[in-house]
Amino acid sequence: MELSRLDKYPDKAKFLEEWRMKAFNMEMQNHGCSQVVVQTFLDLFEEDNVPLFKAASPFAAGMSLTGHNCGALVGGLMALGTVFGRKDIHEGMDGILSGVRPCRKLVRYFQDRHQAVNCRDITGADLADPQASEAYFEGGGLEKCSNIIADVVVYVADLLYEENQKRKS
Repeated sequence: MELSRLDKYPDKAKFLEEWRMKAFNMEMQNHGCSQVVVQTFLDLFEEDNVPLFKAASPFAAGMSLTGHNCGALVGGLMALGTVFGRKDIHEGMDGILSGVRPCRKLVRYFQDRHQAVNCRDITGADLADPQASEAYFEGGGLEKCSNIIADVVVYVADLLYEENQKRKS
């Protein structure tokens, strides 16, 4: 993802709000937490990356409906990885560590905000169970998840915006 594309957004607050709303609405209409986060960043950077989008698919409702790691968080990590991730396996541990630092910020932020990283802990529902899933979503769960997704998008977009500013200096 080419960070210089963010130069067309001189007002950071308006930029973050615009993309928060896009992510929220995309989840409300299409569902799929991890893919929504990834697609939001593909749209933001005007990229078409079907393999990356498809790779985000199994992270719905916590790693393939298992309730484990939140798909929104995984999608955010995938977006950050496209910018900060190791580019070559031969970069070794140094390449991994330099890319992990911004990702750890996201994980810490997310965990502090939600007191958990697992979907089932955050939602309080087993989304693989059709009755539990239906009850969760009928009780406002889609809005809750949409807000979590939008929050992840804003946090990641803010990190990327600041990185772009830093790289221009």
